[in-house]
Amino acid sequence: MTYTEFQPMLRSGNFAPIIFFHGAEDFLIEECVDAIIERVVDPANRGFNLDVVYGSKADPKDVVAHASSFPMLGEKRVVLVKEFEKLVSTESSREIFSAYIDKPLDSTILLLVSLEPDLRRKPFTDLKKKAEVVECKPFYDNQIPPWIAQRIKDQGKEANAEACRLLQAYVGNSLRALQNEIDKLFVFVGEKKMVTHEDVAAVVGASKGFTVFELQNAIGKKDTREAVRIVERMVEAGQPPQMIIVMLARFFTQLWKLSDPKLRRKPEGEIASEIGIPPYFLRQQLQFQSNFTVEQIENALKALLEADTMLKSTSRDPHLLMDLLVVALINGSFEHLRASA
Repeated sequence: MTYTEFQPMLRSGNFAPIIFFHGAEDFLIEECVDAIIERVVDPANRGFNLDVVYGSKADPKDVVAHASSFPMLGEKRVVLVKEFEKLVSTESSREIFSAYIDKPLDSTILLLVSLEPDLRRKPFTDLKKKAEVVECKPFYDNQIPPWIAQRIKDQGKEANAEACRLLQAYVGNSLRALQNEIDKLFVFVGEKKMVTHEDVAAVVGASKGFTVFELQNAIGKKDTREAVRIVERMVEAGQPPQMIIVMLARFFTQLWKLSDPKLRRKPEGEIASEIGIPPYFLRQQLQFQSNFTVEQIENALKALLEADTMLKSTSRDPHLLMDLLVVALINGSFEHLRASA
């Protein structure tokens, strides 16, 4: 099952005797493991009923002995094995664990964690048949903003879509790093219930150097020298080029919508809502839109798609490619970027 599919079991508290977690997203695995321990083992009895071992240091027989022991002063005990693949690296150790997997002790919850297991070999093949197997793999790009919004909601606040996308643009897709920045945002906003993109820019952007909003403003003003300077600093600071492209694509999509005469006849509040920006940014966006023809905006969107493809499929220097992209966006010259490939 996936991390999401495991959540109902986590909430119910009805756990199988053996749960095997694997996948590259260790942050999700740690959260699941911590939640199980919190639900199952009384903090006062953890010295008796919780064992945490590392596969690179533990003896398989000792681990099985822990798992085969009855709990003290409680109904359940938990045995957590990290680096499980290292514990079962020999034929003898695999046989020891396969025997326990066949007949686990009901009063023990054995948690096995392996980031990169070989699922074709024993005892992993046995685990797939006789244990609960939970895969925690990294989220796709489009899953990150909803995850950010839900995390912030779970902690008692709300975040608008722009704030979530900007946080991803600054930090990337590391859930652990994103949670660290969310914690900083909560300190910054204090009692305020809504986390905005301005908050993200103030807290996260301050540590990253230039912000994507400053880059958008320079491009919107067609200030090539300033835009190139900003994008170079952003890439040097470690901001992912793909995320910069995502935010710029949103910016030019907004300008494209603003070029629609029907939309321009609506009240300003409706226009701002339609393109997804705060009302007080609308006049600035309208000014930027007036600096580009519809053809230039459409060429800019093509250039962004082309740059994204080049980043993923070629070995082009990201610094040079982003410089060329900024020039193409300001000039509205899609073919110029393609010719440089």
